This record gives sequence, structure tokens and C-alpha cells, in this order.
Amino acid sequence: MTQQQFIDFAQAQRPTLLLTARQYLSAAEDAEDAVQEVLMKLWSARARIDNADDFSKYALTAVRNTALNILNEQKRRQTVPIDIHEVPIETHGPDTQLEALERQQHIDNIISHMPVANRTLLKMRNIDQLSYSQIALMLGITETAVRIRISRIRQQLVNQIKSL
Repeated sequence: MTQQQFIDFAQAQRPTLLLTARQYLSAAEDAEDAVQEVLMKLWSARARIDNADDFSKYALTAVRNTALNILNEQKRRQTVPIDIHEVPIETHGPDTQLEALERQQHIDNIISHMPVANRTLLKMRNIDQLSYSQIALMLGITETAVRIRISRIRQQLVNQIKSL
């Protein structure tokens, strides 16, 4: 692949790569960093990859893996705020507000201790409001597998919340 072919490829694929990175990373800067890192790796590996179709597949997989690595690093640093949902605090009295706040903190704690992949799936479906087919396409699995995984994650969450 020549330098100009690579530039053309990078310009054409950058929006798709950024979209993929944004599905996993909430900060735009982190998504940009992930895409830039992958493009640098692709430039180094361009001689080993035969055709443009393989190049695109490799790029998407590399962006997904790089984004997951960034999430794991953030988790190690304990700086990943994930707010799946807000529990409305009623204004009936201080006891009700305190109970609601404690319940929200407990739910946040449950979510923060979930595996990164589970939190990511919940974020993609509930916050980013992606369809099951979009998630399946991004992860390279079937739509049925996405539905089953999200259903199991939600059931685990419900069971843990019931123990409140």
C-alpha cells in the first residue's frame, strides 16, 4: 500500500473508526486517541496486510480492542464514571431523599463492579440507544447473542437490586 493509498483509506475510514471508538469511550479525546493509535499501527503494518477489505476489518477490530484497553486502564485508575440511569429523588421529606440517594449509590456501586464488557453493553444499549443490530455489527456477533447477553446482564442487575 502506497502512502497516498493509506491516506485515502484513513480519510475514508476515520469517521467509522471514530464512531466505533465513541461506542466504548465517553470522552471524545479518548476516542480520537484510540483512532490515532490504530492508524499509526496500521501504517506500520500496511505491508503485511494484503487487501483493503482485510485492512478495514483489522482497523475496526483494532479500534475496538484499543478502546477496551483504554477502558481497562481507566478502571485501574478508578476514573470511569458510568451513570446508567438516575434515580429521581422525591421531595417528600429528608428520609425519602436519603433512601433514594442510598439506593442510587448502591446501584452505582453494583454497576461499577460489573465487568467492563457488561458495562459497555449496557452503555451502548441504554445510554447510546444503539439497536441490537448495530451492537451486533460492531462486536462482530449475532443479534441474538447481543439480546441474550444484555438480557442476562439486566437480570443480574435486577437480582442484585432486589437484595437492597
